[in-house]
Amino acid sequence: MASMLRMSVVNTSAGMLSMIAGFVCSIIVARTLGVDGTGIVAYALWFMSVATLVADLGMPQATLRFIARDTDGSPELRSGLFRRLFYRFASASVVAALAMACYAFWLLQRGLVENATVWFVTIALYLSYAYSTMAIGAAQGLGQFDRAAHRTLVGCLIQPFAVLGGALVLGPAGAILGHALRHLPQAMDLKSYLAKRPSERKPIPTEIRRYAKNNWISGSILALFGARIELAIIGFFFSITQVGFYSIGLTMAGMIAQLALFIVAFVVPKFGELHDQANDRAFADAFERTIRWLSIVIAPITIGGAAIAPELIPLVFGSDFSPAVGPAVILLVFSIAQALAAVLSRAILAKNRSSDELRMSLVWCGLSIVALMIVIPSFGQTGAAWTRGAVNTLLLGILTIYCSRVLNLHVPVLTLTKSISAAALCAGAALGVLQFVSGIPGLVLAVMAAAPVYIVALLILRTVPSSELEPLANEVRSRLGLNNFS
Repeated sequence: MASMLRMSVVNTSAGMLSMIAGFVCSIIVARTLGVDGTGIVAYALWFMSVATLVADLGMPQATLRFIARDTDGSPELRSGLFRRLFYRFASASVVAALAMACYAFWLLQRGLVENATVWFVTIALYLSYAYSTMAIGAAQGLGQFDRAAHRTLVGCLIQPFAVLGGALVLGPAGAILGHALRHLPQAMDLKSYLAKRPSERKPIPTEIRRYAKNNWISGSILALFGARIELAIIGFFFSITQVGFYSIGLTMAGMIAQLALFIVAFVVPKFGELHDQANDRAFADAFERTIRWLSIVIAPITIGGAAIAPELIPLVFGSDFSPAVGPAVILLVFSIAQALAAVLSRAILAKNRSSDELRMSLVWCGLSIVALMIVIPSFGQTGAAWTRGAVNTLLLGILTIYCSRVLNLHVPVLTLTKSISAAALCAGAALGVLQFVSGIPGLVLAVMAAAPVYIVALLILRTVPSSELEPLANEVRSRLGLNNFS
């Protein structure tokens, strides 16, 4: 349990930093490039994730799950597995980058220099992000969470300055290039995992091939027809301006989802280890504990964030972005469902049930695309937000039923109810303050009032078992270097 708490603290810290840096960069883009420029950058970030998931062949996910497997204790065999997975990944990524480059040169020949420039820097963004996913998979799969967190820290410190400088000099293309620099420190760490050559070459085991294939298909479908597909549909039926508005809420919800992924980064390797050891009891305990702590961290951010969004968005992004408030509030409230679904999905993968996870992803993506195509033409970005929230909640329900009936893993519904109730009280406190004080002072006071309300509510509702509080406190003191003062 202590090791899981330590990994959670490390990853939560890295995730919070990444979320803050991403939020600051979204403000920078909105303030320097306006609504249309924000839409262009949002499209580039969406295409980055789509291209990565479509072209990665499932290799980052296979690396995360299986790199720690070592049949005879030989580090060379471990390195050899990663090299074979990496070579497949690299071949596909080069093909994808060349395809994008061909399109960029075609635009250049037609005299669309600005559009071509955006595509060229999007290639850099894609390669930087894609290769960073392989490095993160290797680091986290080997339990090197401190190492991955350090690279995240470096990238997040670079990102705001790079995005600001790029936006001022090159406009949207420069901002995209600044985002590419965020992932570069992590991507450059790949060389350390490729340093040793394997003592013998072995084919990739069938189990790993199947796992990678299922993850690749699931990820590709998710990228093409699930996550952020609203941007393409809104752009088709409306305009890049509407894309810019919607991207604000989608970015804020996406940052929360990213934070959740940081928090539960240890789930696949740790749960996979427990599954390989056939320790079902420890697996179930770790599963419930992960859900509990994730809900405690995420709930006040999602629900509290939705409460202050009407004051926050026009203030930090500018009054031109006021139409983004409604969809942002909806997306923030429902982002807790997406965050919790990530844990359940990774538990299924750790149980080597990637085929079942793939089928559920197909159902979710199919429902998403059909519902969004029906709703968006009539109800625009607000309809898109409600649809996305409903579909994500449905996915969480499907995963919960599956985990309970098939894997004998039970979601702690009572704990979730307590966390959400405490977060609702927290949001109420923030709203109460904002009724009397507006602007930056109001936001500061709202957060200061909401935080203690949430903590007190958690304690009154006894959301956290006392057996888990002391190890957590010890880990936090250790991370802050306070043990010598106790």
